[in-house]
Amino acid sequence: MVDQLLSQRIAEKIIKRLGIDERDIEYSKKPKTVVLITPDFFPRMSNEVSYTTKEIAQHLATRGVNTHVISYDPWKAGQREDFGGFTVHYVTNPVRAYSPLTWTLTLSMEVSRVIADIFHEEGNIDLIHAHEWLSFPAGIHLQAALRKPLLVNYYSIEHIRTPGVCNGYTEAVKQIEWMASYESKRIFVNQDWLKNLLHIHYSTPPEKVNVLNPEDKEFDKKIIRNYTWVVRQWREMIEK
Repeated sequence: MVDQLLSQRIAEKIIKRLGIDERDIEYSKKPKTVVLITPDFFPRMSNEVSYTTKEIAQHLATRGVNTHVISYDPWKAGQREDFGGFTVHYVTNPVRAYSPLTWTLTLSMEVSRVIADIFHEEGNIDLIHAHEWLSFPAGIHLQAALRKPLLVNYYSIEHIRTPGVCNGYTEAVKQIEWMASYESKRIFVNQDWLKNLLHIHYSTPPEKVNVLNPEDKEFDKKIIRNYTWVVRQWREMIEK
């Protein structure tokens, strides 16, 4: 008993000295290949969506995760670009759309095609992470088609973008946002207030939503832990 306690204390001191987080040991089986879907990315757009996506992709690449970013850019459509450890695939919309809703639904076909190519070329995709509602339709369809877990990032919701407006367009967007909150296996937001709004407007369980801000010093570790947890839960569900 004494030897066991002594060994435990020595192990704890070694872990502390090396700066190892015990939760990183618990979630050591990180996903090998991750796909991020985003409507905005550098250099075409510089906003919260593109910044957060880039931060996630960089942290994943640093951790040795094979990372692909699918982003809209009509000037670079069909091109692949290396961003120092992760690959960006640029797509454009083959259909001339007249509203953000039709643009999203038609662009999702091209996004799905590119991700299907990655899946067949590399043999596997462990996880799909869609950013903002414009990427949600593609993420939802791919989760069903590839049988891989979906995470989503909300940066706002239609209830605050168009307060008091109720028509066919806004209701369709709300349905897409609700469906993503229901179908996804985990949800990320950058602020607490958005987590509360998801619960109020879409009845999203609070425990399903994690507040992860790129400015957090442990942002990279939290991303990996959440990804690994989702992949593990998905595998256990599939194996049942």
